[in-house]
Amino acid sequence: MSIMNTCSFCIELLHCVAKDADADFSGVGFICYSDLSGLPHLALNVPPCSVRALPVVGVIATGAFLAEASRGSSPLHDGFHFIAAQGFALTHVCQFIAPVIPSDLSNVQFAAGARHMSAQLASRAQGIEATALMAKDGNGVVYKDGIKIFEERLR
Repeated sequence: MSIMNTCSFCIELLHCVAKDADADFSGVGFICYSDLSGLPHLALNVPPCSVRALPVVGVIATGAFLAEASRGSSPLHDGFHFIAAQGFALTHVCQFIAPVIPSDLSNVQFAAGARHMSAQLASRAQGIEATALMAKDGNGVVYKDGIKIFEERLR
């Protein structure tokens, strides 16, 4: 893979997930980070055998993993997945996030849906390089610093 920035990686990863997604795709959200200390998060309860493959490195392998994890029948279909921006390695799966709601809402782009709002607010946190999600309907979005920088119907 060529050297790319975090936002380009997120867009390429969304395309890979869309290509590999099955009919029971339930949506996916992921967060590229350099430091997680600025984003409150908590692991959801998943079977330990489901996460033995971590870390997963590279856009193609990560896309295939996330497409499989995002099936409605998968125990890994809920929450956000974390990708280390250094090396683009999937390091955490199924994370509940609790991004801080800013006291000044004048610069907040209000989003429809909890997953979208969570991704947008999380992208503003210190140490978060970008957030991305694809809804069940195939609409993909990337946020950087609280701003939607990409939106496209991917499937």
